[in-house]
Amino acid sequence: MERLLEKDVVLKVVAVLLAVFLWVQATAELNPVEQFTFDGIGVVPESVPEGLVVMGNPRPAKVNIAVRCRTRVREKLTSSDFAALVSLEGGHAGTYDYPVEVSAPEGVELVEISPTTVSVTLEEVATAEVPVRVELAGTCPEGYAAGEVSVVPAVVTARGPVTAVSRVVRAVAHYDLSSATGDVSQVLTVIPVDAGGSRVPQVGLVPSEVTMSLPVFTLPPPESLDIDPTLVGSPAEGYAVLRVRCVPDRASVRPRPGEVVAVDRLHTEPVDISGRTADVTATVKVVVPPEAASVTPGEVDVTVEIGPARALSGLPVAVRNVAQGLEAEVRPQTVSLVITGPRNLLDRLGAGDVSAWVDASGRGSGTYSALVEVDLPAWSLDRLEVFICNPPEVTLILGP
Repeated sequence: MERLLEKDVVLKVVAVLLAVFLWVQATAELNPVEQFTFDGIGVVPESVPEGLVVMGNPRPAKVNIAVRCRTRVREKLTSSDFAALVSLEGGHAGTYDYPVEVSAPEGVELVEISPTTVSVTLEEVATAEVPVRVELAGTCPEGYAAGEVSVVPAVVTARGPVTAVSRVVRAVAHYDLSSATGDVSQVLTVIPVDAGGSRVPQVGLVPSEVTMSLPVFTLPPPESLDIDPTLVGSPAEGYAVLRVRCVPDRASVRPRPGEVVAVDRLHTEPVDISGRTADVTATVKVVVPPEAASVTPGEVDVTVEIGPARALSGLPVAVRNVAQGLEAEVRPQTVSLVITGPRNLLDRLGAGDVSAWVDASGRGSGTYSALVEVDLPAWSLDRLEVFICNPPEVTLILGP
């Protein structure tokens, strides 16, 4: 009886082992162990030595890995389940290669890392004090003007890699004036910038915020003034400025509080017409007088009409219709002319074809201001025009 029981136990054990074996075989077939790859695992530096800072990203910034695991485990894996770390403990300033270590989830065997090392640049940390500047954008609403801005603190400390800190020239904060109708006190964030105004990366500022104070004034009523375009240079030889147009030709000027605008006309930034043979069109700014808080509009469209011209200088001025018994004298005795018209007629024109004169009709002894008249040749058929006569008037002296 005992033998039968022992035999039965053995059979049961064998049956269980066989079942386990078959289950393992089935599992292996349905969920085999295979090798998989994951590309683009970002490398993260750690354990950076005190007094040093990492410059930029490791090179390369990502690694590829090969792992072994069961298929069902793979189905749940993503690249974020792996961490590629490079320890910089004991590192020194400069560029060196460091080994990459990858941590994998439980049940995943790491087979390969490519590449096994990355290049990392460490720099010494530096600090420097830099001035703070608030850059104002836009303009205050109509009728208001901003005064001088002040900021506290006026100096902040830049901290970061030595080469980056050396590029920082100032800390800049920005404020938009478009809604400022009263005094402003506001906390602003500052950023480090270089000489070109570009933000310098990897540099922090302490403190990172400053307090700006900005007085905003209510302006006196505006004045309306004419705008005179400013021209520089001269057209090409044989050409002249025929007309200058400015749109708009007037602007509204608001003086600063307690100030009076001392000019009676406004001017534009220069429009260069040097060597031109055709019309010039430009959009230019209106020059703001020192006493003015604002000029509206701030820009105007200037059109300079340029056309063919002929200059005649030293043309004698004759006197016509002098009363009997009187002698006539004019001062100055000559004028200069600029005549415009078709090029073929201008080229034909000579000094002998043009006469300048003043009319003494009905005038007795005395001194008069007389308008200079100009006669152009009949063959021009009224296609030529006196554009400039300098001077336009002369002094006529009549006496016995």
